[in-house]
Amino acid sequence: MEETHADAADPPNGRHAFPVGLATRLATLTAALAVVLVLGATEIALRWSERSRLEDARREALTVGATLSSYLTRVAARGQRDSILDAFTHWARNDISGTNATVYLVQRGQLVTLTAVDSTVLTEADPLDSVAFATRTEQTALVRSPEPTWRIALPLGGPPPFGVLDVRVSTQRLESWARTERRRGYALALASALLVAVAVAWLMVRWVGRPLGALGQVMTATRQATGWGPEAPEMGPREFRTLAQRYNALRAALIRRERESEARGALLALEERTRTVDRLAAMAETSASFAHEVGTPLNTVRGHLQLLRSDIAAAPDAPGQRIDLVLEQLARVTAIVRDGVDRYVWPTPAPAAVDLAGLARRVLQFLEPSFAAAGVTVELGAADGVPVRAQCDPDMVQQIMLNLLKNAVEATGSGGQVTVTVDRHEDRACITVSDDGPGLSEAVRSRLFDPFATTKGPDGTGLGLVISRRLARAQRGDLELLSSNRGVAWRLTLPSAGDGMEEPR
Repeated sequence: MEETHADAADPPNGRHAFPVGLATRLATLTAALAVVLVLGATEIALRWSERSRLEDARREALTVGATLSSYLTRVAARGQRDSILDAFTHWARNDISGTNATVYLVQRGQLVTLTAVDSTVLTEADPLDSVAFATRTEQTALVRSPEPTWRIALPLGGPPPFGVLDVRVSTQRLESWARTERRRGYALALASALLVAVAVAWLMVRWVGRPLGALGQVMTATRQATGWGPEAPEMGPREFRTLAQRYNALRAALIRRERESEARGALLALEERTRTVDRLAAMAETSASFAHEVGTPLNTVRGHLQLLRSDIAAAPDAPGQRIDLVLEQLARVTAIVRDGVDRYVWPTPAPAAVDLAGLARRVLQFLEPSFAAAGVTVELGAADGVPVRAQCDPDMVQQIMLNLLKNAVEATGSGGQVTVTVDRHEDRACITVSDDGPGLSEAVRSRLFDPFATTKGPDGTGLGLVISRRLARAQRGDLELLSSNRGVAWRLTLPSAGDGMEEPR
């Protein structure tokens, strides 16, 4: 018989809670109950049968006694001794086996034995006979000694009666039959109980032991396995199949949660790496921005120094203005480096009322060597007779113009035309930089302000426009790309002089 694994795990202190499995215990208990119930039912049935047969024997004795009493009363109505003896002798020939009868006559107020069917056994009248004579009613008693016998005492004649008839019917054979039936009944009952026990044990093993054993093996394998182990087989009755299904559902849910936890852990790790990359990218962007801001004026300073060398060779007294331009740009470089190193934050605008036309003219004059080297023609247009003044930081505006003009020169190439216009647009001061270059594709337009996005290959940083728009918005202005039939046009809008200056965003 199979053992279930529900009890396989050792309890504390290393002792087993029970040496056998659940199926074995249930089968043993069921077998014991079956034996007790079947044997008990058999005993009750046998007792009822015995009582019924004893009652039948009593009724038979009453019938025999009543018949014999009626016969004797008829042949000897006054209790004639000779008539009773003749009738009794004639009746004894037809006596039923196992039945004995005795006649008692009244003499001088006492019951005296007259005759009996078995003349060798003559007994004296006892209280049962006396009671029957005195009460003139039949009396019944079951005697167990010397052998089981029904006794019937009936009054004869009367009234008043002249005697008593004592009939005794043996139940020895009935008792023997009862013992034989009891042995046979117990044998059959015990065999039936054993068959029931075997059948129940087999069903318990099949319906309970096997499913529980399989589930216990799965749990043991799961406990010992490095992973989640196998699924529980769905077998046995519906309840155990449901239990296996719920175990498998719980196992699947735990697996899903573990995978979700692993995924969340991986996602957190990825986010941490992403934040690290973002910090590195921010540092790279800051460094590139810093290098870009410093590089543009330095390149221009280099060009002016080359021109200054030529001017000094040609006319020693002429280069004063060019030296002023160089010193101005070197001061801008010094300020950029100081802001980047000392504070490591984006510079705060220092607004002032600025004549945009004069500022644009100085920037164009500063970039004159770059224009000449690239073969690009630059024109400056301004509003007729009306100065355009903006509330802005002149250094930041110069940086924006330097970036826009540098891009325009690189886009047009030799023979190109760049136009700078200073005017107003919707009550705001504007500087427009346009060129007649090849223009920008839609794909490039969609990524103009993405950091590090460039069309210049390894020569570009992709930060000029990003920095320029950030500088413009820091002064409550903006930088936007205008639609044009040819080339590219950029418009820088700034607050007109007289507007209140807010904190940079």
